[in-house]
Amino acid sequence: MIGCTKNENKPKTEATNAAVPTAPRGALGQSAFNLWTTCGSAPYLISGTNGICVPVGNCSSSVDAAQESNGQNATGFQFYGCFKGGTSATAYAEESVFLCDNDTQWNGDEMGFVKTLTDNTLKAYLQGGGNYITQVISTGDNGYHTFKVQAESGNVHAVDFYIDGTYKFTMTNNSGHYYNNFDYFVGTNHWAGGSNPTGQQIEMYNMTTY
Repeated sequence: MIGCTKNENKPKTEATNAAVPTAPRGALGQSAFNLWTTCGSAPYLISGTNGICVPVGNCSSSVDAAQESNGQNATGFQFYGCFKGGTSATAYAEESVFLCDNDTQWNGDEMGFVKTLTDNTLKAYLQGGGNYITQVISTGDNGYHTFKVQAESGNVHAVDFYIDGTYKFTMTNNSGHYYNNFDYFVGTNHWAGGSNPTGQQIEMYNMTTY
C-alpha cells in the first residue's frame, strides 16, 4: 500500500499577478456529495473529519465518484488531500478532482487535476469546446498538499493553478470558458485493468469553492 505523507516544506505564498478572491464562496461538507460506484470499492466518508475517500476499484471498467449534488456559480476551488497513485494500471486509468459545468454527459467545461495511474503523474487539466489539455505538475508524489484552481476574470479562457499556496502556472484553452460557470465539485477515478490497485485513492478535505 502506498501511504500519504504530509509535506509542509513548500513556501505558502501566492503569485501577486493572479486574481485570487479574498474569501471563499462556500465550504462543501460531506453531505454536499453523492457517493457512487459502478463496481468494486465504494467512496466513503472519512470518520471524524470533513473528508471523503474515493478508492480505486479493482474490477473491470470501475468508476467511483464523490459528486456534488447541487452545484453553484464558481470561479475556482480548493481542497486539502492527496492523490495516491501507482504505475500498475493499463489503458486510461486515472484519478481526478475538478469543477465541471456538465455532470451528465461530462463533455462541458472542466478545470482541475488528474493523475494517470500508468505512470503516477499528476497534471493540471482543462477541458472545453472539444479540447482537452494538460500540464505536468509532479511524478511519484503521493503526499498531502493543498490543491487550488482559480479561473481568471480578465480572461475567461485562462486558469491559474496552485500547490500549497504557491502559484505553479497558468493554462489557457481558448475553446473553453471557466469563470463564473454553474459548476459541480467532483472527485472521481476510472480503472480499466492492470495489477491490484489496493491503496490507490483520492482523499479530499476542506473542499471549498470560490
